[in-house]
Amino acid sequence: MNTCAAGAATNESPPKIGAIRWDAWTGGKVTAEVEKSLGPRKYHDRLPWFAEVIGEDKVSIKGGSQEIMDREIDFASEAGLDYWAFLLYPGPNAMSKSIELYLASSKRKRINFCVILHNSFGVSEAAWPGERDRAVALLKEPGYQTVLGGRPLVFEFEARYRGDRALKRIAEFRAAAQKAGRNPYLVFMGWDPANDFPKQSANGFDAVSAYAQPGSQSAYAELAQALESGCWQNAAVAGVPYVPLVTAGWEKNPRKDNPVSWELGQDYHRQEVFPSAASPQEIAAHLERAVKFVQAQPKICPANAVIIYAWNEYDEGGWIAPTRSADGKPDTGRLDAIGRILKRDAKAIQPSAADTPPQAARR
Repeated sequence: MNTCAAGAATNESPPKIGAIRWDAWTGGKVTAEVEKSLGPRKYHDRLPWFAEVIGEDKVSIKGGSQEIMDREIDFASEAGLDYWAFLLYPGPNAMSKSIELYLASSKRKRINFCVILHNSFGVSEAAWPGERDRAVALLKEPGYQTVLGGRPLVFEFEARYRGDRALKRIAEFRAAAQKAGRNPYLVFMGWDPANDFPKQSANGFDAVSAYAQPGSQSAYAELAQALESGCWQNAAVAGVPYVPLVTAGWEKNPRKDNPVSWELGQDYHRQEVFPSAASPQEIAAHLERAVKFVQAQPKICPANAVIIYAWNEYDEGGWIAPTRSADGKPDTGRLDAIGRILKRDAKAIQPSAADTPPQAARR
């Protein structure tokens, strides 16, 4: 496998550690819905750090300021994260606010970014050329995360639900990027690496990964183990190029209690048991195992990267960003534990200059 051979030497340096950003906290209809899902007092311990409690079962979440984005950059960089992976929504969508704030930040050099091609694939034929060109332009932004000596790292999520038109648009995106002088490293986010890659490599994908790991286990440790054995080892045995997913959890009771409009009728509404909330130490240990997996599997992990679910999926159960503590201050426990692991590993393995992000927190 040529892509694997090309990356065989890259894993002498620490892998690039990224986290998915689902930015539902900056205003608009989606924010109004997640304010309801996290409104009940029993869920206040998983509110975003910038949320306000304004009643027994009512909260206000206003995360759409430059000040909040700048502080989040500090949180992420100081923990040693290399990049954020932003879900890419159409430009006019309220869900695009956070990537705009990131790009406008004077602190953006502290952490790289990449995109997860997402709802932009669902726009009309008239809107598509503009969305395609917007995505390509992002690949040329300073601080875009690259792998394998300069290839922009691009994830894709949801095209499998959108049929042949989405596959056609992926091909058009790749062609437009290459015409612009960028050769994206396209990573398909599915569920089964061994079977996903043979199918998706034919559609132009270079590797496979996943967005999240659902589970009905009673303990987070069991969820993490299921991901490691069912996906990491699945990819290793099959010998397919892979970007390991690390999960911070899967506990969707807030959305069961107060359903969100885009997930009505999904199976989890009938699910009785979700994995327990992860301790900071459990998430850090899971991430450390992912780092070791990547370092030990240079042929399977040529991109030398890890993706974490998620930075801020607070109401879905997967987050590493700070939450709002009882006294209203940011609880950085999960990031602190992750930072201890990443900084220790960085000391153990000195990085190469290639693909190193500009921030100094971890290097």
